[in-house]
Amino acid sequence: MFLKAHAKLNLALKVVSKRDDGYHDIESLFLPLELHDCIEIKIDKNGYDDFVTCDDFTLKKSRYNVCHKIINAARDKWGFKDKLVINIHKNIFLQAGLGGGSADAAATLLGIVKLFKIKTTMEELIDLSIKLGSDIPWSLHSVPAIVLKKGEIVNPVKLKKQYWVLIVKPQEGLPTVDVFNKYDELNDPTTDKSLDYDKMVDCLNSGDLKTLDTLAFNDLEKPASVILPLVSQIKDELKQKGFEFVRMSGAGSSIFALTTDEKKAIKAYEYFETKNYNIELTKTLKN
Repeated sequence: MFLKAHAKLNLALKVVSKRDDGYHDIESLFLPLELHDCIEIKIDKNGYDDFVTCDDFTLKKSRYNVCHKIINAARDKWGFKDKLVINIHKNIFLQAGLGGGSADAAATLLGIVKLFKIKTTMEELIDLSIKLGSDIPWSLHSVPAIVLKKGEIVNPVKLKKQYWVLIVKPQEGLPTVDVFNKYDELNDPTTDKSLDYDKMVDCLNSGDLKTLDTLAFNDLEKPASVILPLVSQIKDELKQKGFEFVRMSGAGSSIFALTTDEKKAIKAYEYFETKNYNIELTKTLKN
């Protein structure tokens, strides 16, 4: 069985508070991308262990990665005995704020449900997966959505327009935990901004990226830029190329620009090809 594991963008992200379990409650507008990893999953009835392989050798091959954890959690819950073989073809950058690991885990979980014909509900899948990763519940849906709390509340929204997305990532990645720790260190609790999701969705549907730029923010951009100044530098470079909406996704280190102008996107892509960055040109996924 082959499954697509779609990348995501955080169009906006607000950190609400730190939880007792060490995670943070957030508010965010997620957009799915055509960019995706490919997951091959099959049952090995004669296998003696689960095998998860990946063609990106920068990814550590550990039995404790999130796909292994999803397999173990699913086996504990539903009791299937057969072992699994999972091959991951990576297209999504690592430590980039694009949700690649969570997407792979979500695809693995959905594949298990299909392979073993497990009768379950989305609520049950979210409850199982939220314990292993905050972005996994959204990745089970992969639709434009407002995501709340730790990530377990996913409220889909309808988007009419499709956008070109230019992603530029430094060679260096940013571990999510490091960025949140720096946020906690720098955060001014007297500053309280809010996100107007209705207006942001209206701007996306009308193509008003200039107004959207005044509405959307990512609370993690500042701490990410403190850890890795290239984040701010790349953002400035994209702005100089004439993009009206440029943001960091998630905890970084990817910066993305939205546009409906294909020629502008391709021209900027060609410019950044000459730099020492990882780049990707993709589109938002249609509803």
